[in-house]
Amino acid sequence: MTQRDLAAATGLTEAAVSRYVTGAREPRAITVAKIAKALDVSPQELLGTVTNDEVDGAVRLIARNASFLTVEQRAELIAALAKR
Repeated sequence: MTQRDLAAATGLTEAAVSRYVTGAREPRAITVAKIAKALDVSPQELLGTVTNDEVDGAVRLIARNASFLTVEQRAELIAALAKR
């Protein structure tokens, strides 16, 4: 799926998707949920966790601490999510 396809499927702009991929911006938990829905997977599957509680906690943790990730780490996370 291209960034353009993902943008269309999520209702995000292509610019927003690009900023998430490059690490210029950090997606909120709701955006992660939109990406999961567009890719027809659960947020749990995207994050590789087992339970809803773990996923909810992981999404919150990522959202709170995304600024501590390097640009490369954020880009890798978004790329991994987009591949699923």
